[in-house]
Amino acid sequence: MMNLQLKRKLFLLVFGLAVVTLTTSLIFVKQKASSNATSSETILPVANGQTVTTLDYSDLNIKSVSDIYQTTTQTKIAQKIKQLETNKTYSFDKMLVLANPYLTNTTGLYLHFSTTKATKISYTVKSNGTSTFSKTLYNPNGTYAKNHTYQLIGLIAGQENTITITATDQNGQKETKTFTYTPNKLRGSKQNQLKVTKGTSKTKLSSGLYAVIGDKSLKTRNTYLVDNDGYIRAEIPTINYNSLRLIQTNNKLYLAVDDDQLVTLDRLGQVVQSYSLKDTNFKLHHDFAVDSQGNIIALATDTKLKASEKRVEDQIIKIDGTSGKVSRLLDFKDLLGDLYKTATGIETLTNNKGYHDVIHANTIQLTKDDQVIISSRETSTIMKISNLTSQPKLDYFISDPSVWQGIGTYANLLLNKVGNFTSQAGQHSVTYIPTETAGVYYLEMFNNNSAIMNSRTNFSWANYPNSGGATTSNDYQSSYYKYLVNENTGSYQLVKKIILPYSPFISSVQTKDNNVVTDSGMTAAFAEYDADGKLIQSFETTGSTKFIYRVYKYDFNNFYFAN
Repeated sequence: MMNLQLKRKLFLLVFGLAVVTLTTSLIFVKQKASSNATSSETILPVANGQTVTTLDYSDLNIKSVSDIYQTTTQTKIAQKIKQLETNKTYSFDKMLVLANPYLTNTTGLYLHFSTTKATKISYTVKSNGTSTFSKTLYNPNGTYAKNHTYQLIGLIAGQENTITITATDQNGQKETKTFTYTPNKLRGSKQNQLKVTKGTSKTKLSSGLYAVIGDKSLKTRNTYLVDNDGYIRAEIPTINYNSLRLIQTNNKLYLAVDDDQLVTLDRLGQVVQSYSLKDTNFKLHHDFAVDSQGNIIALATDTKLKASEKRVEDQIIKIDGTSGKVSRLLDFKDLLGDLYKTATGIETLTNNKGYHDVIHANTIQLTKDDQVIISSRETSTIMKISNLTSQPKLDYFISDPSVWQGIGTYANLLLNKVGNFTSQAGQHSVTYIPTETAGVYYLEMFNNNSAIMNSRTNFSWANYPNSGGATTSNDYQSSYYKYLVNENTGSYQLVKKIILPYSPFISSVQTKDNNVVTDSGMTAAFAEYDADGKLIQSFETTGSTKFIYRVYKYDFNNFYFAN
């Protein structure tokens, strides 16, 4: 009898263990399958160590990046954080540290704590085999404050980081706290560092982080913040489009996350406002600006006109900064009717294949709230337009006269070229730089030097010697161009030129700390040159697809970092 009971107990024990083992195995299999299914959308952070924790997102149904950029989702995340902060008092020794709580920076950390004395907070990030990253954090409560909430930028993805936080009081007394954390791997790239090549110039690189925008070699769409050593220090996910540019104003960071959505982020990474075009007939393209009232002025395609007239990329819209209401400011066909009668060719080279791309506006710069400078790639022309918000008016053109010869009376709008040089061709990233003299300013640009005009296939490029075609080639060169424009004399002149690797499309330039940051987009390389045009350093992505839309450099002072 005892043997029978013993056998029965042993059977139940073995059976129970088998059930537990099977159940555990099924859980692991399910988790593994789920992980494999969402490997390209790894957006939720993972906590490790005793200091860093993560929020519970199980009730938010976050399955993709588009879910992140819903303000309802962000509000719920903010409520979770607020509850944590009110349920407990956090000190410097026992601070609240959350892994990427708002899900807008793969490697970001959120810090919250109080100090008994007013202190300023700095930090250092170290990770094996990488350079040290150190910054002083910006606190809107003042340089020295007792209440502290920050986002840490600078951690290396997928490997252990040692973070040291330093609190310094007004007497110079310091206190430190050190912890470790391993963030998720990058969503879009397998490597944490770009290929770096030193140039001949001994000039110091400018300050800040390079925003690498629209790298098509990535598995997923993201904007990277890259330091001077080529290390990726932040990864901002986007949905299915590039960020166009980052604009820091009004304590917000504006960026596009899709071709029908722009958002603003605060310094902690929260999406504080989302501007949607989903219920309109417009799609974003190329560029946007923010006026003094916080309204967004953007380049757009009218999807109804795309369907009915097969034309694209020739609209300017306004997105009200408060209400989000979208309105049309300008249809280029209304302003340049004679051009549209002449330029009837169909685009054959880009993603606008099969459509009329008569203007192909690729940059917008506000000189005043109702005045803009537009770069038109298709016409190799820079246009100034005034009265944008009421009765748009063409003020001038900058281009070779041959572009406008015989088309209406547009040749009367041309500024006079002073000096012997070839005007820009297929230019991108035209940037307005004011001077102290009214009507006198600089325009810098990436002069692609590309002889491409599908809308007028019979156009003669005779006035553009040594211009290139639609594919990258060492036989041709692009350039950094800087014009001095004088509206008072109706003239422009080339005051600076730097020879750059040839890129027929996309690309960007930027003056930063007296250096020049350039992106030869279709070579997938960007670089920094000194004031004399000598290369300081270049950076190259490692993907097989050679396409980086733009690269601009930002200090993020009075946002992430102290000035």
